[in-house]
Amino acid sequence: MATTARIQVQDHDGIKVVRFTDNQLFDERTVREVAEQIAVSLPADGSPIRLVLDFSEVSMLSSSALSKFILLQRRVDATKGKLRLCELSPVLHQVFRTSNLDRLFTIDRDLRSSLEALR
Repeated sequence: MATTARIQVQDHDGIKVVRFTDNQLFDERTVREVAEQIAVSLPADGSPIRLVLDFSEVSMLSSSALSKFILLQRRVDATKGKLRLCELSPVLHQVFRTSNLDRLFTIDRDLRSSLEALR
């Protein structure tokens, strides 16, 4: 059975930008596929990861999705890289704030700000 592309990945001068294609990262299958597709898109050689997650299309996340993003942050940290989140709706921003994940993740208003910070 073919897996649906859950993300679009673009390279901006060595910075990977992941845009989610699903409006909701909620059910277990979608969350698992998103995590797997992000993992495959990252360098496996241990070089520093510079990554932006663009949430412009996402309106809802599950706690399972949040835990996958925490694991992703740890992977990025292990490479001495940087991860930034952007384009969060007010609702998603509140989810990160309420769960204190705004302390773990660097959240930018828009993609341009994230890219400038990583350059």
